[in-house]
Amino acid sequence: MRGDIEKFESGPKIVVYILAAIASIVYLIYRITNTMPFSLRPVDIIIGLIVLAAELIENFEYIVHFWNVLRFKKVSPKTPNYKGEYPDVDVFVATLNEDESVLRETLKACKAMKYPQSKKVHIYLCDDGERKELKKLAREFGATYLARTKHDYAKAGNYNYALKNSDSPYVAIFDADMCPDKNFLMKTMPFFLKEEKVGFVQTPQAFKNPDIFQARFTTKLPLEQDYFYRYIQLARNNNNSVIMCGTNCVISRQALREAGNFALATIAEDIATGMLIEAKGYRGIAIADVLAHGEAVNSVSGFLRQRSRWGRGCIQTAKAYGIFTVKGLTIRQKLDYFVSIKYWMFGTRRMFFMALPLIYVFFHVIAIEGDFRFFLPLFFAQYLLKRFAIDWAEEGRKSATWMKIHELIQAPYLMFAILLELIGFSNKKFSVTKKGKKAESKKGLADGLLFLAHWLMLMLNGLGLGVAIWKVMHERLELYIIPIIWISINICYLLVVLLFDIRNSRTPKNFKPDAKRKYGPMVMLSLLWRGK
Repeated sequence: MRGDIEKFESGPKIVVYILAAIASIVYLIYRITNTMPFSLRPVDIIIGLIVLAAELIENFEYIVHFWNVLRFKKVSPKTPNYKGEYPDVDVFVATLNEDESVLRETLKACKAMKYPQSKKVHIYLCDDGERKELKKLAREFGATYLARTKHDYAKAGNYNYALKNSDSPYVAIFDADMCPDKNFLMKTMPFFLKEEKVGFVQTPQAFKNPDIFQARFTTKLPLEQDYFYRYIQLARNNNNSVIMCGTNCVISRQALREAGNFALATIAEDIATGMLIEAKGYRGIAIADVLAHGEAVNSVSGFLRQRSRWGRGCIQTAKAYGIFTVKGLTIRQKLDYFVSIKYWMFGTRRMFFMALPLIYVFFHVIAIEGDFRFFLPLFFAQYLLKRFAIDWAEEGRKSATWMKIHELIQAPYLMFAILLELIGFSNKKFSVTKKGKKAESKKGLADGLLFLAHWLMLMLNGLGLGVAIWKVMHERLELYIIPIIWISINICYLLVVLLFDIRNSRTPKNFKPDAKRKYGPMVMLSLLWRGK
């Protein structure tokens, strides 16, 4: 199977990636040796060191991303051809307070899954809300109803309770709204039966409705999570660092048992459990086949709560299990998990770099001291090469521009959530994200607060641009050329972010889920109208 995975990208793409890496290294050497404000005030030195550290980490992430993701072709492992006897499988459907109509569709889809012997598929409705009416629903589809009386440890506790009340050697898990396709088990189970020591098989999350960005901008955009599932996850097969995502997944019970069952010390039990399984020597396998469909979050409040839960759960995972101290993981696996967890610091990073030119304009705090005639060419050379490597060489599967827009939209909220988690104000409460038409078009407090934050950011940048231009008239141009360019770019991004705020979510009648959309070269123009 390794031969099916390790297929390297073409020569021209590798050249682009390497050139970007070399340009970044040259730039960083110049930054360290020629632009640090060590001769200035302590506040300048502190801010300068923070900026340099952020740039070093960002470029380190690019190198890791190149080494583990970009240099490989993203080839989905093919389902092995297995002709033998199939074992029993337990199917867990987790629910807390979702509508009965949502669960009905999911149980119906679970019941319709193909398997050589249907009696070997055992469906469990794992109700953490103790709703008596769901007993009847479970009985209607021949499922076993499970409800615990002690509701600690959220979904992980719910699943562990189900493990105690079932005994099949394999477990398939689905969120309440995730409906598996008929071939789900036939596409995933052969990996366990044909390959050696497989711990879990993860399939993508896909949706029947547009995600919140498609719904507010244009459905011509790819699904926000598409790049992660179809490319990053597939490349991680090479390092055995595939992330378990908590749904649309089949897991070996033996692997779970050796890992201590579902991880309890974090609300992101999925990523922690997958990491611990891989640390025990089991393989996690990601495939690109879309084998289950659910409902995408389509309200701002739900979206922010969901991303906050993911981010805070990842920080809890790092604290509780120690990425670099987990026994059994290789250095490459640890680096992959570190980069994945560190990603959730993007809110702080985006807000800091948004504020940096304003700090210089308003308070004359100098983070970068140097000759702009040398600095600008080196900066833009490495910056544009990295963007080119991601946007062009990835064939429209990822856009650095859209990635920044996604992150800026979330940044004001996630910055505070993640910082609170880091300093010890931990949130272990699991809240179910509301989905569906009821949440689709309504705008509430979260929308207003997010709009206010983005509007304030735009006003501050506009004021900063005006002050910078005014100072240029009275001082030397070279003192403010970098802040003016920087602030102007920030304003352009914030104008797009505000478009997100003022538009309502909607689902077009002809929306087709899972279309393999790509970012076109004129994608920014699509923001001027609603895609059909």
